[in-house]
Amino acid sequence: VFPVFLNRCGHCHIEGGVGPMSLLTYNDAFPWAESLRVELLGIGSAEPNFVASAHRQLSARELDVILTWATGGIPEGDPTRTPAPVALNNAWAHGRPDSAVPLAAPFQMAAGVLDVTKEFVVPTGLTRARTLKAVDILPGTPAIVRDTTIDIRSSPRSTSAKPLAIWVPRETPAPATLSRAVRLEAGAELVVRIHYKKTWKYEGQAMTDRSTVGLYF
Repeated sequence: VFPVFLNRCGHCHIEGGVGPMSLLTYNDAFPWAESLRVELLGIGSAEPNFVASAHRQLSARELDVILTWATGGIPEGDPTRTPAPVALNNAWAHGRPDSAVPLAAPFQMAAGVLDVTKEFVVPTGLTRARTLKAVDILPGTPAIVRDTTIDIRSSPRSTSAKPLAIWVPRETPAPATLSRAVRLEAGAELVVRIHYKKTWKYEGQAMTDRSTVGLYF
């Protein structure tokens, strides 16, 4: 069971990740066995609906492994073979980008706010035109960064922005490779909209994020 949770769910459902709970230790995972079974069998709408995206990627064998475990007494397995602890790896998926551009200042998510989308204007700092092939996001606080859209403005004087990319945390993260090469003019700006959402773990807590946009030329 552990390899399935690790490879299919572990990018989000890990301590400090955007998922509402970790599935990477027995004590973390077994309380959710019934919710997993209900959701994967399509019996009803489990709360929270945390496995929908992973479900679409599970092989028949992986689905069988989880359901057999969840309906067969939720065995822990051999304690002498307990996997080593897994820590959240918040790093660029494909190596350091050519340009890493952080938000101008940290964003403070107030204690009483659970869900909010904020827009940030991020100067690229380019002094000459470049051709962009991919873009990525490195969350400053992965536990609250749910998804991001990135637009581009040719200059601070421009009144319109063109869509560039959409980022979501995934089981196998990768930069958003663009469907075509995009020209970034000198002085271009990025308009970054980040959807922040707290899970129950962080209700009533103030949170801070300073995410970084990665540009691959």
